[in-house]
Amino acid sequence: MCGILLVQSRNRIPLEQHQPALELLSRRGPDFTKYYWANENTFVAQSVLHITGDNRFYHEPRSDAFAYNGEIYDYRWHGHYSNDVELAYRAAKERPLRFRYFEGTWAWIYASADGVSYASDPQGEKSLYQYQDDDILIVCSDIAPILTYVNCKFEPVPYRNKGWTMISQTPWQGITRCEPGRLYRNGRPSYTIDSIWDWVKTPGEIDLNQAVEQFEPIWQQACDRIMPSEPATISFSGGIDSSLIRHYLPSLIPLAVDITGKDSIVDSLDCKKISLNPQQWAEEYQELIKQTKMPAQSWSHVGKWSIAKHADSRIIFTGLGADELFGGYSQYYDIQYSVDGCHSAYSSDDHDKLWNRCLEVYQGDPKQATLLMDYWHQVVGVDASGLDRLGGFWGKETRNPFLMKSVMSFALNLPWALKVGAHNKPVLRELYCRSFKTNNVESKKGFAGHANDALPWLGVNIKSTGNRHLDWQAIAQASYRHYIESFQSMT
Repeated sequence: MCGILLVQSRNRIPLEQHQPALELLSRRGPDFTKYYWANENTFVAQSVLHITGDNRFYHEPRSDAFAYNGEIYDYRWHGHYSNDVELAYRAAKERPLRFRYFEGTWAWIYASADGVSYASDPQGEKSLYQYQDDDILIVCSDIAPILTYVNCKFEPVPYRNKGWTMISQTPWQGITRCEPGRLYRNGRPSYTIDSIWDWVKTPGEIDLNQAVEQFEPIWQQACDRIMPSEPATISFSGGIDSSLIRHYLPSLIPLAVDITGKDSIVDSLDCKKISLNPQQWAEEYQELIKQTKMPAQSWSHVGKWSIAKHADSRIIFTGLGADELFGGYSQYYDIQYSVDGCHSAYSSDDHDKLWNRCLEVYQGDPKQATLLMDYWHQVVGVDASGLDRLGGFWGKETRNPFLMKSVMSFALNLPWALKVGAHNKPVLRELYCRSFKTNNVESKKGFAGHANDALPWLGVNIKSTGNRHLDWQAIAQASYRHYIESFQSMT
């Protein structure tokens, strides 16, 4: 986990005027901060949380400037490099397309006499935000440092039918999120470095046993590569996803979140627990949005915020992506599977384009397109960037094994029957049963993501319609309105 920053201005900005941004950035990288002048008016900075390898690269003199956030887990396979930072620097400087062959997460900024370039990973784990006008270009891994340079109007974008914005949108006028996997040069989007669209092939015929036999070594290798070199925490629920991670990475320290009086079954989990009563949950929510300058677009972010705050280790594992990639949500059974029926949940011109792209990738199959659409909205648009942002505030690195490129490529190409079968996530469920030598899958216990009991403390009062999906839409939209009101009062 690191914080990275680029400021390119018409007139040179003195170092002291960069200090407020550097102080905010340092939360993401508490080990040390480095800054460089690529030329008279181009400032590049990086705050570092140093996990692997030596740090000589950061202290070597050079005529260009490079800032990097992420981990390339297979860097040793790509040449004789002392660490992944050196590999990323060479690729960014000489041939950015090399990043499509790396397994890991990354966002980087490169500046030289020839201009500036920057990019972030295609799965959306490491974000870059951009502000640009006639006088200044700012690129940063967080929004808060950008706001120390420019006075952006707080202008909440409207939530769509499901309560989410498009991936590029932020509630700050003029600040956008860079497209995942896209190379940017001098403030403008250039070619695509890597894209999950290219990872999708035509799903073939395969039965459950064959799928598990193929997936198990892929999962084992992914866990081996992402294995931390120091003690690490796992956000633990006791369900399929976190249990599989813990089984293949047994050194991880489990940490669960409970809302007191709501999920009492959490007591059955043999791990450390964080207990929040509804009022405390609401207070955590308020703190989250105040510090990160962004909404908690998922209730689960509040629990993850608490885990990042209280975890003793610097690395936190999550099961992010498993539900969207392997078919884990019950609503997938309820959707009216037609092009018009699936698309209706995502109405708007921008959503039209995204929906059509998802359909095109899966050759017109609306069922597969729905899961891919959900991945873009929930993982890329909300959770991946959200976890990076809130974990980064506490100086913690988030690792998500289910978002490893090899795992995603396998899941994206599973046939529909192995994503939504007799039970949800049939492939992961079967691997769980084999791993734990059982026919009984433990239910999720230790993570109270949907804190309905806390809503009144936020002034959010929802009258149930009896329709679960409509209720959740109403909750999402009401909580977003509360975010707007809360943030406006804070500022």
